[in-house]
Amino acid sequence: METPRRKSVILLSGGLDSSANLAFTDYFDTPTLALTVDYGQRAAKSEVKASAAFAKYYNVPHRVLDLKWLGELGGSALTSSSIDVPKIASHLLDDQKTTESTAKQVWVPNRNGVLINVAAAIAESMLAQQIVVGFNKEEAATFPDNSSPFLGVSTLALNYSTSTKVKVACYTDMMVKTEIVQALRNLPKKFPFELVWSCYHGGEKMCGECESCRRFIRATA
Repeated sequence: METPRRKSVILLSGGLDSSANLAFTDYFDTPTLALTVDYGQRAAKSEVKASAAFAKYYNVPHRVLDLKWLGELGGSALTSSSIDVPKIASHLLDDQKTTESTAKQVWVPNRNGVLINVAAAIAESMLAQQIVVGFNKEEAATFPDNSSPFLGVSTLALNYSTSTKVKVACYTDMMVKTEIVQALRNLPKKFPFELVWSCYHGGEKMCGECESCRRFIRATA
């Protein structure tokens, strides 16, 4: 007996991980909405553009939410023009001390917690069973809100705060990025890697030097 397909709201930034989870949801479940959040990040316009392209490719309604107040809290290179976005050399991507330092520089206060709760309210109103997020094992080493344990405790909290007991799901939380890329290449529907925006900066082209770019380049090489 086949498992019923679950109605899903996808938190979509246009990066590799969230776009991969849209692709896997399209294959395994039913994506009912792709939700992109503008929280005042440098790459907001580029992320919205990439997310819209992915939503169109997978034929999913796309909605952009304005949560710029989150970026206005300051303290993060992702949202403050007065703080330089850290660059990282490729050979240091697995150096714990280096990546812990870069993680602190781009940390946005409770970002994933806020985004999940906002998405949960929308999912509950749509009677969607789950929110799908783009986590991965590689970055969970320095971003605890990108980890499998965070999925579990977030779902536990939503058992109390949503009447429909919305779950937080992820297809890639136990994968590193190279494994994500390989899994995408095995899907029957071609994944459009050319649409991905995995850069902390906005602009016409990805910078190729920030940690997000370096990880995407390494995974797709």
